[in-house]
Amino acid sequence: MPPDSRTRTRTPPDDLAHGWTDVVDASDDGGMTTGSRTLQAPGINVPDTLQPIGIYAADPTHRWAGHSFAKAVITPDGAGTMRVTWHDDGNIDAEAWGPGSDWLLERAPRWVGLTDALDGFDPSLHPKVDRWWKEHGDFRITAVGVVWQELALVLLGQRVTTQEAVKSWRRMCSTLAEPAPGPCELSMPPSPGAVQSITYRELHQMNVDRRRADALLLAAKRSARLEEAATMSTADAYARLTALPGFGAWTATSTLIASHGDPDVIMLGDYGMPTKVNYAFTGDATRLPPEDGGDDVMAAHLEPWRGHRQRIVRLLFAAKVNPPRRAPRAFNPDIRRM
Repeated sequence: MPPDSRTRTRTPPDDLAHGWTDVVDASDDGGMTTGSRTLQAPGINVPDTLQPIGIYAADPTHRWAGHSFAKAVITPDGAGTMRVTWHDDGNIDAEAWGPGSDWLLERAPRWVGLTDALDGFDPSLHPKVDRWWKEHGDFRITAVGVVWQELALVLLGQRVTTQEAVKSWRRMCSTLAEPAPGPCELSMPPSPGAVQSITYRELHQMNVDRRRADALLLAAKRSARLEEAATMSTADAYARLTALPGFGAWTATSTLIASHGDPDVIMLGDYGMPTKVNYAFTGDATRLPPEDGGDDVMAAHLEPWRGHRQRIVRLLFAAKVNPPRRAPRAFNPDIRRM
């Protein structure tokens, strides 16, 4: 153990469904706060659990590598990186670096789903769900615990393809963000202050159109109020996020899925989600626009599992239930040339 290190032992909260060993080693390594803890989560599929907070392979703020996942986070205490490594015996090692390391280690159980409770969830209400759950139901619901950086990436995804959103995010990170602490070679997300310091013209060069740029600049300006939503109930956080112009149901629910880990939140206003859910239950791959009754159809299918509707959606992803593609992949023009 490095010089000046200390070992702390925490008592796990009563609501955890799995046992855990919780010895935390912390040190100050050359001015960089570091720490680690070991959790026990036998039977949990950690990669499937973490997927909602590490969706895009090209995102420079996180990295998947073998049996580990690392993510850079702007915490209330400052910049931080946490890496979780899972083992075949059910042990999970969480390591963190930077001023935000303690904050991140406190939230490691939420990242890997140890605080997610299955109370009231009954997959046997539908034979398909029952079968999918028996085959793929080893994931849990994760929560990263912050709003700004998840919201910023979601705002870049408004009305464009995923590929274009991630390209703009990479440009923003390389231009505006600092390297993340620790050995994982990640970028920090752009801070609200860094985003506030640039103009629409500069965002245009990052392939961000006026509508998304305005929303992003507004979010940066109101970031303190928006970040307060991280500690609110889901309903109150939804109200806080949708109070700003240009921040609708899709933006709010997409952000809350990552930030809050609420097993009941479903993504509203999404281009493909109603079709995916309807196909899972009916086999009909006809596209259902969310604004033309698609969200209502999706909600009706998921209603028997109210309280766990996001769990059913996550189950569809884990089981790789996807409607067949019927059209060429969408693309967006290069906004920088317009």
